[in-house]
Amino acid sequence: MGPEATFIVQLIIAVVFGAVCAAIAHSRGRSAVGWFFVGLFASCIGIILVLVLPDLKVQAEREERMRRENRRLRERLRKDRTVADRRHEATINRLDVHDDALGLDTGGEQTRISEAAIPTPPQPPAPVQDDGTEWYYLQGQERIGPVSVVRLHELWREARLNEDTLVWCAAMADWAEIRRVTKLRRVLGD
Repeated sequence: MGPEATFIVQLIIAVVFGAVCAAIAHSRGRSAVGWFFVGLFASCIGIILVLVLPDLKVQAEREERMRRENRRLRERLRKDRTVADRRHEATINRLDVHDDALGLDTGGEQTRISEAAIPTPPQPPAPVQDDGTEWYYLQGQERIGPVSVVRLHELWREARLNEDTLVWCAAMADWAEIRRVTKLRRVLGD
């Protein structure tokens, strides 16, 4: 086989690679002409490249689905806004009717809330101070202590003590429920 025959065989193989590359590219939404020349000159590499690149038809379909979904959602949002605006208007109208019946103007710009009507936020309780008293408490049948009033306060906040828990300190004649020990109730936060 001479050099001309070899060249013709190579040219036919290159054209086949170009045609295959162009067919694949066209099916994937890419330019068939451009990819024909890539396949013609790059042979196998051109086919691999066109197969590795993302399918433009699939991307276009995905983008179209997203556009349709966005359009549908925008339309739904517009309808929801319209319904909300109507409800708001109906509510304002009902309030105006009530205001007229009561002779008040609760929706006008002249309406002011007096500073006395604004509730003040609750102040945090003062921290519990240890007074040196040693307390004992019963947990089930077990006597636990001595503990400070600060520790009792922690147990109270953790709900490990309650009003029915029996407590005792040296200043007491006998065990008593927390609810009956006024000094302790004040500290624990009555």
